[in-house]
Amino acid sequence: MTAIIETGAEATDRSDIDFPVIDCDVHPMFGGVQVLRPYLSPRVQRRIFGQEISPVTRDPNRIPHPTSGLRLDAVGPDQGPPGSNAEFSLQQWIIPFGISSSVLIPIQAGSILPWGDEQAGVEYLAALNRYFISEWCEFDSRYRLAISVSPYNMKSAVQEIEELADVPGVCAVFVPHAAVAMGRSQLFPMYEAAERHGLPVLLHPTGGEGNLRDAPWLAGGLPDTYPERHSMLLQPGQAILASVIFGGVFDHFPKLKVLLVEYGITWAASMIARMDKAWELGDGELSGLLRKPSEYVFDNIRFTTQPLDEPPKREMLWDILEMVHAERTVMFSSDYPHWDNDNPRLTLSTRLPRHLRRRIGFETARETFGARAGL
Repeated sequence: MTAIIETGAEATDRSDIDFPVIDCDVHPMFGGVQVLRPYLSPRVQRRIFGQEISPVTRDPNRIPHPTSGLRLDAVGPDQGPPGSNAEFSLQQWIIPFGISSSVLIPIQAGSILPWGDEQAGVEYLAALNRYFISEWCEFDSRYRLAISVSPYNMKSAVQEIEELADVPGVCAVFVPHAAVAMGRSQLFPMYEAAERHGLPVLLHPTGGEGNLRDAPWLAGGLPDTYPERHSMLLQPGQAILASVIFGGVFDHFPKLKVLLVEYGITWAASMIARMDKAWELGDGELSGLLRKPSEYVFDNIRFTTQPLDEPPKREMLWDILEMVHAERTVMFSSDYPHWDNDNPRLTLSTRLPRHLRRRIGFETARETFGARAGL
């Protein structure tokens, strides 16, 4: 029987999702930090063992959050943190919703932002990578990992890319963004290695924004509440976009893709127009860019759907999607196992115009990740 979802404006048929779905934002967690012991040196084991590394990097005493921030029903039979059991996540999310490929983004990588011990941070990220490759990617080929690298140590970042780029299941490079502008030339060695290996560079909030030392600050200072912070997640995304565009990243690395995951989309329409106007007023010379900012955005930047703004009329959102060339720049994401994760059937069948569903749900991601999507 055909399933119908009533939207108020019209009934939409779920059966039109006749394509593989690529979920560009799934968060695997690890339980106790002890699981990382086999991947760490004796010194770093002594340095961090006995410490509780939270499933999120936010200080719970500073930003109140509904429940735990994660789905309470995503706790597996081993009673680990939500999203920490690869088999349970497969049964709860990947199989029921027909996810053919899922990009794993370990937001626990953001724990290193306030750490003073740089070497411990480097080893911790390398341990995360090897743990998730072993426990998730090798468990099921639908899991594809964005490996985590340090935003502070480019030598280690490049080394990690070189070591893991050809490992089955690796699909991107995740940089837990610190108070380091992403367009700075100090990051160019990482971009060069990523481009050479055909790996997109991925940015995603970790909970530390406006909350932890060495994390990006939010305008207005420390948010008082979760809704305030959540409403301002677009600000780090705006800063990243402006920095990589005007920093000339894509003039140096024209084949590189930078993915802005979970910062929203609708703000990008006005941001693109503003950047183009600023570039024109400066005759392009002041910025040193070879092309209009919008051209770099459409060629090299990718956004994801979650969180997808829902104006009173869907057509308002559709107009913005047209402005950002969504058929080229937007990919589906769920944000599983967070409590506000998006159901792909709902997002793709009721919130997006029909002509964009396949592009956003599958084709753009397949083009962005290539064979690394596993499809």
